[in-house]
Amino acid sequence: MVFGPAPLFIVSEPQLSANSFHVVIVGGGFSGGSLAAHLLRLWPALRVAVVEKAFAPGRGVAYSAQARFHLLNVPAGNMSLLAEVPDHFLKWTRKYYDASVQPRSFLARTVFGDYVGWFLDAAIAEGDPERFSWIKDAACGLAREDDHWHVHCASGRVLPANAVVAATGNFPPASPRLPGLNVSSRRYFPFAWSRGTLEDLSQTGSVLLIGSGLTSVDLTMALKSRHFRGHIYIVSRHGLLPQRFQPTKSWPQFWNRRAPRTTRGLMRVIRAEVKQAREAGINWRTVIDALRPVTQDIWQSLPIEEQRRFLRHARAYWEVHRHRIAPEIADVLADLVRDHQVRICAGRVTGYAEKKAFAEVTFRERHTGRQHLLRVDRVINCTGSENDCRRIDDPFIRSLLSQGYARPDPLFLGLDVNDDGALISADGKISESLFALGPARRGHLWETTAVPEIRVQALNLAESLASRLAPEDALVPH
Repeated sequence: MVFGPAPLFIVSEPQLSANSFHVVIVGGGFSGGSLAAHLLRLWPALRVAVVEKAFAPGRGVAYSAQARFHLLNVPAGNMSLLAEVPDHFLKWTRKYYDASVQPRSFLARTVFGDYVGWFLDAAIAEGDPERFSWIKDAACGLAREDDHWHVHCASGRVLPANAVVAATGNFPPASPRLPGLNVSSRRYFPFAWSRGTLEDLSQTGSVLLIGSGLTSVDLTMALKSRHFRGHIYIVSRHGLLPQRFQPTKSWPQFWNRRAPRTTRGLMRVIRAEVKQAREAGINWRTVIDALRPVTQDIWQSLPIEEQRRFLRHARAYWEVHRHRIAPEIADVLADLVRDHQVRICAGRVTGYAEKKAFAEVTFRERHTGRQHLLRVDRVINCTGSENDCRRIDDPFIRSLLSQGYARPDPLFLGLDVNDDGALISADGKISESLFALGPARRGHLWETTAVPEIRVQALNLAESLASRLAPEDALVPH
């Protein structure tokens, strides 16, 4: 692919309403946008529709954040949409954003959203733009009729398709079970990015963030961008914050098929490698990064009981070491902690009550068992996305499950799929025309939310779909 003009965000209403689409993609964030681009690059004559409530392609929640402190968690040199062209994003940013961008630069997330939109635009422009439709709507159901899938939308529109891909991204978190919390609670916000979450908040007020992962860091940065000067309390079960990004060196791959198949055994191996690296003057990040190419293989090598054990005992520690934050963000957060504006507590919230002027929250400290009382102006759920599809309030996912077209994976981390991302029905049959992409595959792959993993998924699925749907001589080599 060559570089073209700056992003145009070509979108269109359906031009082919009387005919079926080859592929309908439900969700137009990074996963859905990149899949559509790869499909169009492989077969320009493909009829593709993307159903997404947002207007701008490629954003989703992750790359829509407008706050100045909302940066990518990975440097620009590692964010290419094309695995075979590692500096693709870097070259794009230097051409259209800032010529001084370096491989080590951490850019605003909106820049990456622009890049995904441009990538899709370029793929559309290379073919017939009228064969692509960006449909600003919400998919709310799926039916099988006349050898086609029919995606039903909230507007009443029905989209016939040969194949359908669920690229729905991350869903809002489930609300923690807080004694005293009810539907009439006005100071509790169930989702960090809900409209109005930070509106009308006094700059000298107080906020409790439930959860200490990347979402709570993002919200802390959003408050900082608003010149918030009050107290920010962060409570989570372990009280762990994501670690700071630091450059790493190469480290030999130490996992293989003969490695332990237990969580405890794996942790022992990793600790031994970290010790060896430390003795060589190399920080632990190098060891963790060495596992990245084989993380999915490691996950699939574990018996399901060991996967459950990992989720119970090691997940929180893996998350904060594997998914790190930009140095600039880490510096700001460290300053806020040092100045006692941010206070981090390990514990469990045990009670919630609303008074006229504040919310009263009690939590039990993890290590001492002592009860603490907080009085805050606002309580915000930052516990991360909901993975259990049985609890997801999404009509399209509910439709898949209720009709038996899909089933949860055994760990309830997403949808049950095979190695190609094909959905597995309630009766165990592998679909030939229904697929999932991105976070919905978490139970099968574990690591399936970051750019390097999803870009490979998107390309592989595009190649699989194109080979099924297109005449062999119609495919474009890339």
